[in-house]
Amino acid sequence: MSAEHEPEAESRPHSYDLFEDRSRIARLEWRQRPRTALGWYLTEGAAPARRLFVDTAIDELARDTRSPAHDWDLHAELAAILSAALALDAAGRALYPSRLRPTRRFRRPLSAGRYEIHVTEVSPQILARAVPELHLDAISNVSVLAGELVAGGLEAALHRIALLGGRVVAVFSDDD
Repeated sequence: MSAEHEPEAESRPHSYDLFEDRSRIARLEWRQRPRTALGWYLTEGAAPARRLFVDTAIDELARDTRSPAHDWDLHAELAAILSAALALDAAGRALYPSRLRPTRRFRRPLSAGRYEIHVTEVSPQILARAVPELHLDAISNVSVLAGELVAGGLEAALHRIALLGGRVVAVFSDDD
């Protein structure tokens, strides 16, 4: 599978290789030590890691110096889990700033609706964090994401899957 955790998975459980055309281009990882450095970091090649802005709640938690260590660690772990999809979106914007601008004159996002996305080459555990807005079922080596998406939601989900090195084998819509 493309998007595997490092061997030291216990020490860095929120660490993801990012891909383009099956080649690793960057690494996204959650850091919570020291407290003030809490957040998601993007590393491209040999360049130093840079902290990504993902959510103001993460910044507030980084400034929290009063909470007991155990409570703060639990809050940091929960923040990592809940913000993984947002971090992938932020990494995509950092890696591909030109994709923020539409390439066609009247480009619109695909319509909202119910979608089913069939994905291979990324573990269901990682996929569940990357696309939490959709229900996930894993069947053999295929993960099936299904549910309602808002306008632009399909593009966001497909972009996150691609960043993780996943291969979308089918997309179905309830549209007639």
